Amino acid sequence: MPVLVRSVATQGEPIAQTSVWGRTHLNVGWFDDVDATLDLARCQELGIDVIRRQWYGGGTAFYQRECSMMWGFMLPKGYAADLDTELRRFQLVVTDALERVGLGDVAFEGSSDLRWHGRKLGALAAQDVVAADSIGGFLNLTRPDLTAYLQVVRVPDDKFKDKVVKDMSEYVCTAEEVAGHPVTYEHMRDALVAAMADAGVALEPSELTPGEHKGVQKGSTRVGDPEMVRRVSSERFVAQAPAGSRIGLANHKGRKLCRAGVAIDPDGVIVAALMAGDLHVSPPDTLDRVASRLVGARAGDHHDLRERISSVFDGADVNQAEQLMGVTTDDLLTAVTKAVAVALVTPTPDGSSVSGDRGSDHS
Repeated sequence: MPVLVRSVATQGEPIAQTSVWGRTHLNVGWFDDVDATLDLARCQELGIDVIRRQWYGGGTAFYQRECSMMWGFMLPKGYAADLDTELRRFQLVVTDALERVGLGDVAFEGSSDLRWHGRKLGALAAQDVVAADSIGGFLNLTRPDLTAYLQVVRVPDDKFKDKVVKDMSEYVCTAEEVAGHPVTYEHMRDALVAAMADAGVALEPSELTPGEHKGVQKGSTRVGDPEMVRRVSSERFVAQAPAGSRIGLANHKGRKLCRAGVAIDPDGVIVAALMAGDLHVSPPDTLDRVASRLVGARAGDHHDLRERISSVFDGADVNQAEQLMGVTTDDLLTAVTKAVAVALVTPTPDGSSVSGDRGSDHS
């Protein structure tokens, strides 16, 4: 998809893409703390491939070969008035396609999920990916073998807080289960094409260009590189925290899962920070910039913490589909204050204490 996004940006024309995974792997979201969602050492022991999506947010997912279908609608910048409008438009297309293959009982719930009786069948999410706008989704066609996944997955705190079904193995359902008959990639692909035609979207089928094929090969190497996979890593954050600092990590589930990490020196000042989560926001360095802004703040000064987060997250250059799936400055602040609370009760390796106000408001 990043390769096709570049083509959209270059050519100025939208591209619709469908695909089915041809290789079993674990797929980490751009903003995910990989250590909060996966046991990477165990993945290596079991020989399970792990990649990190380039730019695209959302959570960590297990995709078994040919079990899940993907689709993406990539639009040139300025093509749509806003992400929410385009998302609603393509929700209608996807709903129409689902009805055509016997999945009329499936509905959009929560932020972006496709669910059936509280169980997750797929999703559709909108994101500004800098060079283009992308509305992308997936559908579970058949049930994967979750045996290996359940050996390596780490379910973050509050992951299922807002869900009817609380067990990971029961939460996932498939098109075959819902429809009562096999739903193949070809069935859903053709249904999407027909639904788009009825919505007035004209399609011209084409193959990848030689340049796009080359880009896919380069991209496939990049997304599986260990440095890319550990782009956001709480274990690395802890290992690299300044000596003598207290460290806290915590989650907050608003509309999406937010995660924060802080290292606090003996004077109560944040000397390092980490921001992560299961969310869709642009540009891709947004959370990294939030984390950088937190450095130097007094851990107990909630007003200053909020101002620092807001100075980045509420900036004119930050974009997300706010109405349906957006997180807020206050969501991120809550994750940070929870992490601060953890840090202030966590001993340092040398036993020193941290001065500060344990969460008092200096505003």
